Amino acid sequence: MSAALVATGATAAVAAPAKAPAPKATITLKVSATKVELGDVVTFTGKAARLKEGSKVTLQIKDGAKWVSLPAAAKVKKSAYKLTDKFEKKGVDVLRVKDGSTVSKPVSVTVR
Repeated sequence: MSAALVATGATAAVAAPAKAPAPKATITLKVSATKVELGDVVTFTGKAARLKEGSKVTLQIKDGAKWVSLPAAAKVKKSAYKLTDKFEKKGVDVLRVKDGSTVSKPVSVTVR
């Protein structure tokens, strides 16, 4: 009888499998040109997987060790976005887009 109780107890102690974590949101970033002239307008496009429809993605530029948000922003529509920005300073700019804690991989644009 004690063996039956031990077996029943062992069966009851088996935990249900843990749920897999929900997939994280992702943002991609493509730039219309990686080398532009001063004053050129550049188009940034990308896909926004698992972001809420209407979410706002903001273009950011790297300034030393920190990221600074630019005025350029767009709303996610059908899991995609499109925004533009004008470059008014020569040099190499490193940019990304961000929505909350979700960020794209950075891209570089050289302004001549």
